[in-house]
Amino acid sequence: MTTTTNHTSELDTWLPDGQVVEDVRRIVESESQGRLEFDSGTIRVPSGTDYEVVSKAFIKQPSNIGFGSCFRAVVAIGEVTEASGILESKFGFATAWYSESGSLITTDFSEVAPV
Repeated sequence: MTTTTNHTSELDTWLPDGQVVEDVRRIVESESQGRLEFDSGTIRVPSGTDYEVVSKAFIKQPSNIGFGSCFRAVVAIGEVTEASGILESKFGFATAWYSESGSLITTDFSEVAPV
């Protein structure tokens, strides 16, 4: 029987946290020039901000739905706090979507932790 620990280890092998953090950092610091646009306004993310992977998943679905089977990683941008089981981050969250081969497809940003 395979344990959850084995699945977590395999997920970390397929999509390492370091890769996810560096992809999100590059997008925020280089491509977005440290600015994130939210409905509430623009947030400036200073260089040197901490990034933390808060969840990763492999999603199995037919190829004609969304990105097909893919990886999803949620990254907190800035210090992470938790209140009553709800995560908050100083600057927001990034959801990075990866192909089955580990190539970054796209990244979405939000002020609140995605479900």
